[in-house]
Amino acid sequence: MSINKKLLLYLSSFAEVYPIGHSKYAPGTMGSLIGVLIGYFLILNLDVKFYLIFLLIFIIVSYLLCEAHLKFYNKKDPKEVVVDEISGQFVAILGCVQSDKSTYMFLSLLLSFVLFRFFDITKIGPIKRFENLPNGIGIMADDIVAGLFALVTQTAILTSLNQNIYIKTLWN
Repeated sequence: MSINKKLLLYLSSFAEVYPIGHSKYAPGTMGSLIGVLIGYFLILNLDVKFYLIFLLIFIIVSYLLCEAHLKFYNKKDPKEVVVDEISGQFVAILGCVQSDKSTYMFLSLLLSFVLFRFFDITKIGPIKRFENLPNGIGIMADDIVAGLFALVTQTAILTSLNQNIYIKTLWN
């Protein structure tokens, strides 16, 4: 195997978040769960501005990993790639409650997870159109847009319940 093929295989494993992408049971949901856990840790420990910088870098790197996976396996919309679900979940988690009470935080994370999975699976409205974009853009875009839909929906729900959300701290 040539060095280029080995590198593509190695990068493909990152796109799959190996072994998560090869899970027999709902690899996309497992990837989203990983996204919630990592995102929770990051959003608690990073200033929101740094989280957004991290998010942008993560999305760009994830896109490159998706491109490597497509070049190596030559498959359209591979189900084993789950880095896109993690990226989308990282977007959705921005709408989580800022609270010292662990119950509120847990329910907020659960809402973020459920809403993201709902929008990612159903592909309501324009989300389906983003999935049809070519190559790695299509793999990533539908999940990012599903994450944005989940973020907006969660923000509307939590704001109507007078809860502070993390994104508001950008302007504090």
